[in-house]
Amino acid sequence: MDTTDRIKLEKREGTGKQFCRKVRNEGNIPGVLYGPGYPASVPFSIPAVKIAPLANSGRWETARLEVETPGGKKELCLMRDLQRDPLTERILHVDLLQLKKGHKISVNVPVEITGREKCIGIKQGGVFELLIHEIEMEVLPKEIPDSFLIDISSLPLEGVIRIADLAIPESAVLELAPEEIVVTIGHARIAEEPSEEEIEEEPAEVKVVSKGKPKEEEE
Repeated sequence: MDTTDRIKLEKREGTGKQFCRKVRNEGNIPGVLYGPGYPASVPFSIPAVKIAPLANSGRWETARLEVETPGGKKELCLMRDLQRDPLTERILHVDLLQLKKGHKISVNVPVEITGREKCIGIKQGGVFELLIHEIEMEVLPKEIPDSFLIDISSLPLEGVIRIADLAIPESAVLELAPEEIVVTIGHARIAEEPSEEEIEEEPAEVKVVSKGKPKEEEE
């Protein structure tokens, strides 16, 4: 990732639920900054309009933020945790982790797919399957990818894309093996006809016999 999002953090004096509620009512989001250089986390607030677009994007876990702390210091950070209202999805709190040069960090990089409408394998009647949605890795901050964008337009029926086919950063360490399949275009599944043995084993349909006289005789 070559670009960063720049955000200024405002000083936040108070803590606790009541104070955080006041901060949110003013259109801001409370948060804390922590990391190797901050043994005691630094509370801050930030206008919701500044952080919400990035927090609501698919790349919020990998987007590097260049922030200015309340003390005027410039830091490179990642969003490590977002607390949301379970009903409204409104952002309630954000944690920022300080990135330190030369120190690897664990991130989950999302996999994004493009080219479905042109995919050769799908046009041949195949079914697209995304088997790995995120790739966890330890990587240097300067090499964190926004995402792994995979173009499947030329992928044929029975074609696969493996971890080894992706542009993995040089410093990255993955738990996934290179041969792990990320994307495949498989054959459409056809419902199998039951065998004769299965048909014979099925219980016969029960016929319901009405007790008593037929309706016309009762009337």
